[in-house]
Amino acid sequence: MSLPPRVSKKRQYAPDETQVYYGSDSTGESQFSPPADSHACSEQRPLTDNVLEPQHVDLMTYAPDPLGLASPPRDVLLPPGFVPTVDAQSALLYQSPTLTVIPKTESLLRDVKVPLGLVISPHRTPAAGEEEIPLVQDGIIARCRQCRAYINPYVRLLDYGTRWCCSLCGATNNVPREFGWSRVVENPREQYQSRAELSHAVVDFTATTDYMRQPPQAPAYVFLLDVSESAINSGMFATAVRTILENLDRLPDEQQRTRVAIMCYDTVLYYFAFPPGSATFEMLVVSELEETYIPRCDDLLLNLSSAREALDALLERLPAMFGAARAVESATGAALDSARALLAPAGGKIVLLAASAPTHGRGALDAAASPSPRGSENEREADKAAAATFYHELAIVCIKGCVSVDVFLAAPGGRYAGVSTLSLLTHYTGGLIFYYPVFNAANATDVVKFAVELGRALAMPSMLEAEMRVRCSSGISVKSMHGNFFLQGPDRAVVPSVPLDQAYAVELQIDTTLEEPLAVVQTALLYTMSSGERRIRVMTLALPTVSTAGAVFAAADARALAVLLAKQATQRAVVLSLADRRDKLFQVVADVCAAYAAVHKTHTAGVRLMLPAGLRMLPVLVLALFKKLATQVNSERAFDMRAYTRALLTSAAPAELIRYIYPVVYGLHNMPPEAGTDEDGTFVLPPALSLTSAWWVQYGLYLMDDGQDVFLWIGRAAIPELVRDVFGAEDYEALRSGKIELPVLETGVSQSARALVDAIRGRISGVHYPNVYVVKDDATSDPALRTAVVQALVHDRIDELRLSYKQFLVKIHEKLN
Repeated sequence: MSLPPRVSKKRQYAPDETQVYYGSDSTGESQFSPPADSHACSEQRPLTDNVLEPQHVDLMTYAPDPLGLASPPRDVLLPPGFVPTVDAQSALLYQSPTLTVIPKTESLLRDVKVPLGLVISPHRTPAAGEEEIPLVQDGIIARCRQCRAYINPYVRLLDYGTRWCCSLCGATNNVPREFGWSRVVENPREQYQSRAELSHAVVDFTATTDYMRQPPQAPAYVFLLDVSESAINSGMFATAVRTILENLDRLPDEQQRTRVAIMCYDTVLYYFAFPPGSATFEMLVVSELEETYIPRCDDLLLNLSSAREALDALLERLPAMFGAARAVESATGAALDSARALLAPAGGKIVLLAASAPTHGRGALDAAASPSPRGSENEREADKAAAATFYHELAIVCIKGCVSVDVFLAAPGGRYAGVSTLSLLTHYTGGLIFYYPVFNAANATDVVKFAVELGRALAMPSMLEAEMRVRCSSGISVKSMHGNFFLQGPDRAVVPSVPLDQAYAVELQIDTTLEEPLAVVQTALLYTMSSGERRIRVMTLALPTVSTAGAVFAAADARALAVLLAKQATQRAVVLSLADRRDKLFQVVADVCAAYAAVHKTHTAGVRLMLPAGLRMLPVLVLALFKKLATQVNSERAFDMRAYTRALLTSAAPAELIRYIYPVVYGLHNMPPEAGTDEDGTFVLPPALSLTSAWWVQYGLYLMDDGQDVFLWIGRAAIPELVRDVFGAEDYEALRSGKIELPVLETGVSQSARALVDAIRGRISGVHYPNVYVVKDDATSDPALRTAVVQALVHDRIDELRLSYKQFLVKIHEKLN
């Protein structure tokens, strides 16, 4: 990401007689004459955490502060006598608990009403400067003979290091002789430091042949391209072909084993074969859609390295071959099943690029039965249709063949695309899903977003043919698991592919009284790298056990709890109505508040609602989650948008999920001087604002980022100089709302705004490339854009939901009384 040069600038744009903005000179430096008592506007001053704040936080007087969501994970304090690991706190980045302590009894957990669970991120993007996960390559993998847990930093070494006591079940095991430890050790700590698995809470093992039922999977891709009328006329097909051609070099191919196949479809299937020794290709047309068969087996999947020229030639000719629209309907279901059969012998990935819902052959969606935008009952019935059964069964077959599915769905004209049904494939196979409503290749921003996201997805490293197992200390068990995978047991999941920055949620339960001072949860992920190396990632989290409700409340984490609730709510979305989902989410907050009041005796005569400091952001996050799930848009694509939202929440990593439900807002009209590009090239973010329009001013310009889109809300009283310096328009009236790319201007505020958008788009984690929308504060704005902005203002009242944050708190208070 290239950043603009540092520009000396003042950024106060306010219609104040004592504060006059004169525009920018030729050097781009703003000339500004501030008043004598100038200071930042009141709405720009974010609340800050008080380190001396009491344990109790009154929600009725506490204004939710976005800075509370950016704090690092709470430290885990181990009981005395346990050997601290080198990176004990790094385990919290891979396994984020809702409680950093474990209640000793189930009754205590019931009393506090806070769900006990973990958010597991086994394949996260490391932060800048973060230490790499150590790799144990000597083939020595020590496991407990009883519970099969892996040796970890919290085991106890016995008999001079010749035996170790399992930290999960307490069984005694022999230390492998290959460790080479002497019987006489002056400093036992040296034994822990001598092995990575004993000094690091997160470690990778190179798997031995015992962990391989078959040779490791080689990367294989089948690009499945829609060539129906909708795909051709919208330009999606030509855009997809060009993007694939430009990104073939980015496919993982370390060992030159990657294979690629190209398939097209409308009402028939088009295969492309490359006879050995021939420089040309053959197109094979299959019109039989009821029975899946492959016309030829030997020359459809090509080795990417050896057949690169042939693939390039095919991709260059495809737009001309399908230049004219052919069929209106598309046989997506049969095409997916055929692509799955092509990959079945060794597994791989299907990349579906479609511009219409399945309408022909197996898996076709009945257009007459498509749900209405607001009908929750129709929504549930649509998910129970025969088509959903077909895709569910197809997903199961894909899992057996280690085939994952990535879905890129464009919806020209905003037509129904079947996101809810097709997302079944990504849900069970661990694939990615992207949705592009109202896609039109004539709009450059649509093309850029599609091309960047497809390119990032193709270049993304994935963990292939993965199996995940969660083990807990004696007395603790897994109650439920949520995420994109297929459950093979209450604590075991399989998934053909684990994309980067995908998270899973696990809810735990306490079965018997915990006697030990330390409880351990260990997640092991067996996977194959794209290079063909089989590895085991072991993540071990140790938490102290406590016997008082006060200690449990003090260790609660609102962010991890909100992520757990989000993944639970999306899994129940098809079963429960919108009202039922709202009641269940709201009841969680009410129960926690009631339990906290009962423990700490915070009942008062006045209207007060108390929570511990660690949970003070829980109510606003729960309300934000519900408003995101209850998205109401008066358009034909509303059902697809709700399904896409559920798919994002199910798979998103904690930071991305929190940003999606609780967007970040910045004020651009009065950024402090230190915000922007520093002399060393780094970008300094302006302070984040609370999600309420109560602090917004009519002359302001605000940027809202939810990870999917960037909204620039501009007030109707914005002065012309601000509009010209950011958008290049003459004044507010000349500015048009909608999707834009910020113009390249020499003004300081323009450079800072573009640098901020570039920083958002170039995040170190995530594959999404947000579009930028201008939203004017008047009737000339697109109603859907205004609704999206208002929907994100969690504190405000929304007409469709009739609920503001304060009203939400009052309802919770009423439930308690």
